[in-house]
Amino acid sequence: MRQGQCFAFGLLPMLWATTAMPQPSNAGSFDGSWGVYMACPRTNDAAPYFKQFTASVKGAVMHGEFGVAGKPASMALDGTIRLDGSATLDAHGLTGPTQYNIGQAPEGVPFRNVVTAHFDGARGTGTWVTTRTCSFTFNRN
Repeated sequence: MRQGQCFAFGLLPMLWATTAMPQPSNAGSFDGSWGVYMACPRTNDAAPYFKQFTASVKGAVMHGEFGVAGKPASMALDGTIRLDGSATLDAHGLTGPTQYNIGQAPEGVPFRNVVTAHFDGARGTGTWVTTRTCSFTFNRN
């Protein structure tokens, strides 16, 4: 029993040292307000659409949305921007009017897409690739 206690007490200083390590100096370098422009081109059965909205980044975590959450024609965009500027963002919401939806899906159908993005200074770009590829442009406000 005494040997186990020594091991545990010896491990504590190492745990404290790792949790007290400083964050890299650029951990919040993407923090602030960002303008988001989303463009989804025309397909054989869906009209093109474009959205502009604002997203905020705090502690490298992005959140933006348009429309009213839980209502048709709404979307939230969430994720973390890594130190190298790469990000995998979760775009989720409810479809809008039928003419803009692939396969003429009805209004109010839940969707979820992954946006692969990269940020560099005051600008960023991204895409989601599903049955329609939509592009995203990010500009720091």
